[in-house]
Amino acid sequence: MEPEVICSDSELENLPPPPVTFELQIPDNWDTEADVELLEVMQQDVPGFDEMLVEACQTIETHEMTQEPVNPPQIQNDQNLELPQIQNGQNHETHQNQKQHTVTPKDQNTQDLDTAETPQAEFHQSGHPPNTSRFKQLDEEALLDIEKNQYSAATKKNTKWVIGVFNAWCSERLQKTVDFNTISEENLNESLRKFCAEAWPKYLNKRIQSMPESMAQEYHKNSLKNVRSVINRHLKDIGRNIDIVRDKDFKLENSMLSAKLKFNLRNGLSRSTQHHSIISISELQKINEFLSTKNNDVALRFKVWYALAIHFVSPGIEFHQQLSKDSVKFVKDEEGSEYPTITHETHQKNNQGGVEDSSEEAKDKIVYSTDSNPCPVQAVKLFLSKCHPNSKSLFNQCSRDALRGNPNHYSGWYTEKQVKVKAFTTFMPDICKNAGVNRYTAHSLRSTAITAMSDAGLTDRNIMYMSDHKCEESLKSYCRRPSNEQKQKNQCRS
Repeated sequence: MEPEVICSDSELENLPPPPVTFELQIPDNWDTEADVELLEVMQQDVPGFDEMLVEACQTIETHEMTQEPVNPPQIQNDQNLELPQIQNGQNHETHQNQKQHTVTPKDQNTQDLDTAETPQAEFHQSGHPPNTSRFKQLDEEALLDIEKNQYSAATKKNTKWVIGVFNAWCSERLQKTVDFNTISEENLNESLRKFCAEAWPKYLNKRIQSMPESMAQEYHKNSLKNVRSVINRHLKDIGRNIDIVRDKDFKLENSMLSAKLKFNLRNGLSRSTQHHSIISISELQKINEFLSTKNNDVALRFKVWYALAIHFVSPGIEFHQQLSKDSVKFVKDEEGSEYPTITHETHQKNNQGGVEDSSEEAKDKIVYSTDSNPCPVQAVKLFLSKCHPNSKSLFNQCSRDALRGNPNHYSGWYTEKQVKVKAFTTFMPDICKNAGVNRYTAHSLRSTAITAMSDAGLTDRNIMYMSDHKCEESLKSYCRRPSNEQKQKNQCRS
């Protein structure tokens, strides 16, 4: 008699799982061989198919015993294969043939390379949850909410002001407001013609405090041009095929606007356009001295904000508010020099996005290290090391403990709370006050950077690359003005 062979525990663990055997009720009108073949294909290609099928059969058997109807779980398949549903116990009398089929579950520890290449595997790897649609399903309210982003908040506010002023004039002079959807071109042309000549600012008492009374009674030339541009854009937005700037039907309105501006100029009623001041070299040196001598959380935040504003030619406070800790990335150029750059685009006045936007990628604008103190690259590195680990934004409020005591005794200098948008407007004035220079705004840094590039001999195209201007005409207010040093040299020569 041969001795009985007994497997050890380790050998039992390595044995494949036993096959799962169950009975399927197959109707007469089924092609049994084709259906069994289909089940085998589903078992190979659909992860978890065995468990779903066994659970379905067990559920049906349980409800057959209790005589309760049941809808078995549907076996989903992302390969668009139609799988016949298993009939429940209510149609048991239609089932005559009983076939026995054996399904062996796959070893869960074995990776099936073929399955990883199936559409089902790709669907899961794409990040979408299983058994859900690939694309979003948005209602009309959500679609309208996206469409609201066509214009910035400032553009919407400006449009609201223009339409309000024009309708206020219409209510007083025409005893009715204008419906831009139905008004004829002839009536609109005549209304705009009279409006250009009769427009009158509202808050005269306040305006008189900052300018002569005669000038206070007239809108600035840019305001009158702005009214025409905004109404023209509004007509296009509502679907009117009208161009009040170029169409011959609006020749009277354009002639009156030009005549009004010439009239104000001849009579001393026209005011010049106030551009942002350019910071002189001597005052820039004082600002750098202040930033280099202070070594605390407030001064460090000033250093980083100042460096990013002037090196990235930032047009306003929107740029800094959109930055997070992940926005700054340190890379090296072909010569091995390390520099920080911005990893994503930011929504700004001259970079609204959209189909026709052609702004350069933010990563193409870089900040190189310098030998001066403070070095912008080292300042950014130190700033990131002092940020709160849970903070999301780049610029956050200062920690009270670090602010009141010695900052060097604390590893973190800032909290998780982001700096408020309005607080960014005080950064440059605070820097100027501490440095002992004239008061400048954040936009003055942009004007200073563009003027410095122009004085250094950069072409308009290169300057536009850095400033994100759309056309060379936009640079005239910056590049046509000589610096204070150039003015002094010309004066000495004369």
